[in-house]
Amino acid sequence: MHDTPILIVDDEESVLEGLGEFLEDEGYKVYKAQNGNVGLEVFRSVKPELVMTDLRMPGMSGIELISEIRKLKENIPIIVFTGYGAFDTAKHAIHLRVFDFLEKPVEMEVLKKTLDRARRNVEAARKVQDEMEVLREQLASFQIRLQEQLVKFSEVEPLIQTGRLLAGILHDLNNPLMHIMGQTEFLQMIHPEIENLVLIQDQARRMGKMVSAIMQRLKSSQSRKMEWIQVNKLLEEEVFFLDCQPFFKFEIEKEWQLQDNLPLVRGIPAELNQVFGNIIRNAAEAMVGQPVKQLTIKTWYDAAGIHVSIQDSGPGIPRHLQHRVFESFFTTKGGGAGMLGSMGMGIGLYHSKELIQQYGGSIDMISDAGAGATFVVHLPTASDARDQED
Repeated sequence: MHDTPILIVDDEESVLEGLGEFLEDEGYKVYKAQNGNVGLEVFRSVKPELVMTDLRMPGMSGIELISEIRKLKENIPIIVFTGYGAFDTAKHAIHLRVFDFLEKPVEMEVLKKTLDRARRNVEAARKVQDEMEVLREQLASFQIRLQEQLVKFSEVEPLIQTGRLLAGILHDLNNPLMHIMGQTEFLQMIHPEIENLVLIQDQARRMGKMVSAIMQRLKSSQSRKMEWIQVNKLLEEEVFFLDCQPFFKFEIEKEWQLQDNLPLVRGIPAELNQVFGNIIRNAAEAMVGQPVKQLTIKTWYDAAGIHVSIQDSGPGIPRHLQHRVFESFFTTKGGGAGMLGSMGMGIGLYHSKELIQQYGGSIDMISDAGAGATFVVHLPTASDARDQED
C-alpha cells in the first residue's frame, strides 16, 4: 500500500511531533505546519489526501483553513481535533463537512480507527474517479463512432442499400453502450452524491434511444411489410433522427402542431420515412444562411384523410421554377450532396411524390419568393392501393 500523504496543522509543536511519529509508523507520509497560513501553502504544494487540523490557532483559524482547503479540493476528508471548550467553534466546521471531530488529548487508538475509515473513503473515491474517467473516455469514443455512423447513415438514400452493414455496426456499438449504462447505474447506487454520473447516464440513454430508433428503421426497411402507422410518431422519430446533425439540432427552431388521435395509416414505414425525411431535409437545407430558421410541422385530419404540412422559413422557390420541383433530376442545390444527408441529385421529391401516389395520396407545394415553402402531404386513411402487397 502506498504511503498516504497527510497534512497536520497545529500550533503546538509537541502535538505535531507526537502525531507525526505515530502516523509515520502507521504508513502515512506526514507533512506538518504550525499555523493555518503555512498549512494552506503546504496543502497547495503537496496536495495531501487527508488533513488534520486544530481549530484554535493564531492568525488563520482552523475554520478559515478548512474553508480555503474546500475551495481547492472539495471532497478531501478533514479531521478536526480540538481542546476542551472549543466545541462551540466546532459547530461552524459542521457546515464545512468535516470528516470527524477528536478531542485533545487525542487517543491514538481512536485516531487510528478514524484515519483508517478516512483512508478507505479516499481509496473508494479514487476508484470511483478512475472508473468515471474510463467511462467518460468510453462514452466520448462511443459518441464519436456513433456520430460517424449516423452521418454515414443519413447520407444513404434509399435506406435499405446499407441496411445490413449498418445493423452490424450498430450492434457492435450497442455492447459498449450497455456496459457504460450498467456501470453508471451501479456507481450511482453506491455513490448517489456524484452528479456527473447522472450526466453520463442521460447521454448514454440518449444514444441508446438513437441506436434503438435506427435499428427499428433498419428492421422496417428490410422487412418491407405493410403496417399500421402512427404518422405523428413517425414524424417525431424522423426529426429525432435528423437531430444527429448539429445544424439541424441547434440552429433550427422546431414548432409542432400535431393533432391528437390521428387515424392510423396502412403502409410501409420505410417508404413514409423516405417521404417525410426528404421533405424535412430539403426544408432544413433551404434555411442555411437565413436569419430566421423555423421548421413548422403540422398534422390534421378530415373526411378526406390525414394531412401533413412541413413549412420552412427559407427563401422560397421562385415562381418560374415551382412547376419543376417534382421533376426527376431537378434540383436547386448548387451541386453535391446536401449538408443534412440528401443526395442533391433531384430525385428526393420526385421519388416522394411517386410513393405517395401509390398510397392514393398526393403532395402539394405552396411557396412565395422570400416567404419560405410549405409542402403538404395528403394521405387517405385507408390505403387500399397498397393492400395487395400485404
